Amino acid sequence: MNEPDLFFYKNFGQDINSTSKILFNIDECSKLIEIIKTTLGPSSMDKFITYEKDKTIITNDGATIMNLIKPKNEMSKILIEIAKSQDFEVGDGTTTVCLICGELLALSKELLEEKIHPRSISKIFKKGALISSQIIKEVSVEPPFLDIKLLKKILMSCCATSLNSKLISGKRHIFSEIIVSTCLIMGKEFDPNMVSVKSVLGGAINDSFFIKGICLKKPFSYAGYEKQTKKHYLPKLLLLNIELEIRNEEKEGEAKLNSMNNFKKFIDAEWSIIYEKLDRISETKVKAVFSTQAIGDLATQYFAERSIICGGRISNDDITRISKGTGARFVSSISNVSKFVTGKCGILEEKQIGTERFIFILGCSNKSITIMLRGSSLKLLDETKRCLNDGIMVVRRVLKNQSIVAGAGAIEMKIASKIRKYVKTVTGKNQIILKKFAQALEIIPKTICENAGLDSITILSNLRSIHESSDCWEGINIEEGLLFDAFDNFIWEPVIIKTNAIQAATEAACSILGIDSCFSFVNETD
Repeated sequence: MNEPDLFFYKNFGQDINSTSKILFNIDECSKLIEIIKTTLGPSSMDKFITYEKDKTIITNDGATIMNLIKPKNEMSKILIEIAKSQDFEVGDGTTTVCLICGELLALSKELLEEKIHPRSISKIFKKGALISSQIIKEVSVEPPFLDIKLLKKILMSCCATSLNSKLISGKRHIFSEIIVSTCLIMGKEFDPNMVSVKSVLGGAINDSFFIKGICLKKPFSYAGYEKQTKKHYLPKLLLLNIELEIRNEEKEGEAKLNSMNNFKKFIDAEWSIIYEKLDRISETKVKAVFSTQAIGDLATQYFAERSIICGGRISNDDITRISKGTGARFVSSISNVSKFVTGKCGILEEKQIGTERFIFILGCSNKSITIMLRGSSLKLLDETKRCLNDGIMVVRRVLKNQSIVAGAGAIEMKIASKIRKYVKTVTGKNQIILKKFAQALEIIPKTICENAGLDSITILSNLRSIHESSDCWEGINIEEGLLFDAFDNFIWEPVIIKTNAIQAATEAACSILGIDSCFSFVNETD
């Protein structure tokens, strides 16, 4: 069959054999791994990233860094996708999944040079991931939750472990308390969108707190807003997608008039329409009106005379949160405004925090939490918000699946030790490949040591010896440069983080190993 005249396939690789192309892809992925390698562990380093010309960010969050990287090699984008997947599924372990994938690829390079076929490597790697999942399930611990205090202690340990490698690691116990209290209030099956985080510049980070309710920054308001009542008990709320503002007819209106005498009638009609809208709203006896569109000075003064709090240009996220929390229905037409679409809450109040004013909606019918962050810089507040998201996702997962394992490199060394014992029952090249898989898992404790400036060779050899001779939870104590029982020292992590990281890393590595050419369907005229 003849090829189409207008299109052709363009091969991005050179005219070399398949193995050389796979090795080239592995080298390109390794360059990306080196960027985020130093962001793992309690002694991790931060990255200062400039993007979109003048925007900057300081972070050590693997998913955030990977999202901002624009690699030239197409295979490197697979690493970015697994980091996004890990962040979306469990909220933590994004650097871990990339490091394991990178180490699997690096060790595969040695196997490929020994003329072992990529498909054979992928098959045994997937088998290794399956064995790892079974090992994690067998060795995981599900502590008995005898009372709420024990449950809270377990959740705080898992949350503190997650935050220990973040920018706010020094204040991890403060934020662990906030996150765990928030998740316990919301329950096991809560909507993460009902937990909002607001940043207030100024004050110390220790001044951060949370409230049981919805909080939104006071929107821009016209003259007359200061006359409005600042606090209401048991108020009704109305949510609109309607503009309550009179446009400037001379610039933004268009009408054909027979004479200038009709211009006044045209203006009066505009005023009557806006007053009809306001009267319709006032008849519902609401005490708060929020709209995603503008609420002008006329409407503001109208509401102020009737002790109604109003706010325009509210974000869609805040409007959705208010709707779910209070039961108010979102109205897009003034004809649908009635008492049946209003919501209600316990207290509606305007308060000042720092130099900014906020509207608090408390006593909502559905559970909702707002975390108020304080800090000295916007970059610190932004990074703290990302750290809180990871902590919330981890605690949420532990509430759903209460099985945990020890961190500090202990679980990786335990899996590697058990796989090495299993390897003795395997023969041929499968034995070599499985040994490489077990070795790849050791990249996590090795990187933790290197980032802390410790002797990784000595510590890893000691860890291997201990785990092979006994069934323990020995991990790395980076503060003293020694080994300790990570489980007894409350370095805990949810099972799902480790399981998902190993499986996702293996699948990504196998995908990259299975690609020997990269093509693009390009128009010849281009």
